[in-house]
Amino acid sequence: MSLIVFLAVMFLCCAYALWRGGAPERISAGAQIAAFALGLPLHLAIERSEYREAVSATALVDVALLLGLIVLAWRSTRFWPLWVAAWQFAAVIAHMAKLIDPTMQSTGYAIQAQIWAYPMLLATAIGAWRHQRRLQEGSPDPSWKPQLI
Repeated sequence: MSLIVFLAVMFLCCAYALWRGGAPERISAGAQIAAFALGLPLHLAIERSEYREAVSATALVDVALLLGLIVLAWRSTRFWPLWVAAWQFAAVIAHMAKLIDPTMQSTGYAIQAQIWAYPMLLATAIGAWRHQRRLQEGSPDPSWKPQLI
């Protein structure tokens, strides 16, 4: 995957979500930026394996992002965080598959671990756009479900 293309997509989607989104969109964008910012140096400094083996530090960052996105999906009134959490789960499954089958092709592992970031970023930006549409229509747009307790 081209790092420049990914950075452009990430910048555009996250900048829009941070600028125009509600709290769930901003949290999702911030979490995705933080995971990338933490994961890239870990991958480059610690695990220069070119995806020939399971990338454990990157997998831990992905698991942490997954947990955050699950909480976001659970607490938010929005539908899109469910998809974002599911796509992140697919990335975590790729790490688990490589641990189970170390002979998995490195290219396949790299694609499966990385490809899900694109729809996640797009869904976050679309969520921000839909938030703005609801506000322009004058519809109430609460960010969070009411407290259960």
